[in-house]
Amino acid sequence: MKTPISKYTLFEYLSGRANPLEKQLIEDWISANENTETFYEWLLDYEIQCPQFIPDQEAAVKSLLQRMDSDSYAETNRPRTVMTGCHSSLLLDKINRSWLIAASVTFLLSCCWLFRESLQYKTYQTSFGQITNVYLEDGSRVALNSNSKLKVPRFGFDQDVREVTLEGEAEFSVSHTMDSKRFIVKTSDRFQVEVLGTTFSVFARPRGTKVALKCGSIRLDYSQNEQHKEMMMEPGDMATLDRAGGVQLAKKQDTKTFASWKEQRYVFNSTAVSDIVSMIEENFGQKVKLADAEITNRTITGNFKTKNAYELLRTVSEVLNIRMEQDGPTIILTNK
Repeated sequence: MKTPISKYTLFEYLSGRANPLEKQLIEDWISANENTETFYEWLLDYEIQCPQFIPDQEAAVKSLLQRMDSDSYAETNRPRTVMTGCHSSLLLDKINRSWLIAASVTFLLSCCWLFRESLQYKTYQTSFGQITNVYLEDGSRVALNSNSKLKVPRFGFDQDVREVTLEGEAEFSVSHTMDSKRFIVKTSDRFQVEVLGTTFSVFARPRGTKVALKCGSIRLDYSQNEQHKEMMMEPGDMATLDRAGGVQLAKKQDTKTFASWKEQRYVFNSTAVSDIVSMIEENFGQKVKLADAEITNRTITGNFKTKNAYELLRTVSEVLNIRMEQDGPTIILTNK
């Protein structure tokens, strides 16, 4: 039987935020035997996400170290009593056990602190030439391009915001929630995209950051010259983050072509060969060298469908009348 509700809807019900219609729908769904296993699986996820007690790991480690220091000081300054025989042996065993327990607790808390990132977040990562779809618990879909990384909360979004982190390139189709919970895509500590419900693409590579809005509305939050700034975007807008930290906005752009990589298509509009080479290295991991500086600024316009770097480079070479040469793992482009 097809599940009529999502995990997010069940979480809203368990949190007491569901409306009467949703409550009835969820209770009918729970009463069906075929949904029992899914219900208990989601219930466990909810209990993990919303525990009754959340330990403060940093405070625990600090308290333990302070106590160890004070105990060490007390032992150093305490008058010594000479004990012999079994009493001395029992005391030593007790001290050894106490220190062993303290060391074990310290080690456990340290591991939790060191690996807190992987415990709190789940990472989706694509390899060169791989494209995948990631479906989030709120119903949103993320098309993740090659050589990209998406980090999401492992135990679901919190009550205030839906926040993910992107390194690379992706298209987001964000679902609207009943409580209008914000959706934020962070690409760095100085740049993020905030949205309520829309479709947009984000390019966040080392050579630059771009955002293209297909439909809906989004807000850019960024830092320039140590000042917080905001910019609203409308459908058809494309924003580019420059090296100085400023954002340049271009209106009435063909944003549909911005995520054409989902169909393994690459759309160039007076695109420089140097940019094509960078894109090939980012998406396919193929090293390309331009033997002649003159080739760098030559441009190409067209719509090309390809599955690998070699096919794309061969097509570009034929159009621009340049030669391809293989030198080990590197492809060299030269003028004919």
